Amino acid sequence: MRHIPLKKLIKQIFADVDVVNHKKRLFKAHMKLPPKTSADRQIYIRDNGTDKWSPIKDRLTAILGNKCWYTEVELVGAPLTIDHYRPSIKYWWLAFDAENYRVSCPYANSPKHNAEHGCAGGKGDNFPLLAPGMRATGKNRIKVERPVILDPCSQEDCNLIAFQVDGRPILNPAYAADLITTRRVDESMILLNLDHPDFNSKREQLYHKIAEDVTIYEDSAGGSTTRTTIRTRMEHRLSIKAEFSSAARFYLNLHRHLDWVEDLLQMEEV
Repeated sequence: MRHIPLKKLIKQIFADVDVVNHKKRLFKAHMKLPPKTSADRQIYIRDNGTDKWSPIKDRLTAILGNKCWYTEVELVGAPLTIDHYRPSIKYWWLAFDAENYRVSCPYANSPKHNAEHGCAGGKGDNFPLLAPGMRATGKNRIKVERPVILDPCSQEDCNLIAFQVDGRPILNPAYAADLITTRRVDESMILLNLDHPDFNSKREQLYHKIAEDVTIYEDSAGGSTTRTTIRTRMEHRLSIKAEFSSAARFYLNLHRHLDWVEDLLQMEEV
């Protein structure tokens, strides 16, 4: 899970004159919700939502790539959707709030079988809270909530995940003694399908490719085209648009004692 600086990106997107109308449409749609009954609100969101938030999704994917913010899987020929981090069925007043949007794949947002756990993952309308379980009733009350599901727009949440060489995401060992953090990571693995076997396999391949490139780089002459090619390939793997870039950074970090690797890891984040 790669940190997404969403507030910064929204400010950047809404500063674009071509997007101003989309921002106005979101606001107008939101203002139609308060007078409606609960059932009518959900009907309105269902019938009108996609048309309102899809342009925002398109702008976000143009900046961040065609990949899921939760799993970091890149979808080719398959649609990404806007997931409401806080589900609109429980938080109708966030349905048209771009700060609640997360670009998602079907694995993270819709029920999908996960052989790793023998059950269906995908958060859907689930949004469990830690004790005392106080659910916000307005945007200014969100800070009282303690969500279970990890949020890619929280740097602290992204820091909670590490990766094994077999590609499986795990709790960062630095937080192993924290029972609450352990619960959040464990439940997010299932609800977001973070450790779906298909993703684990791809990350395992990524680990071996990075290890192989490091070895080849070290065995190659300084200033060689081989070194230049490998460095360019590593920069691409670390790019925020790259599939499983957080795993790539974690695996490359295993070689941080090498000066050229340290230089790559110091590259600025988006």
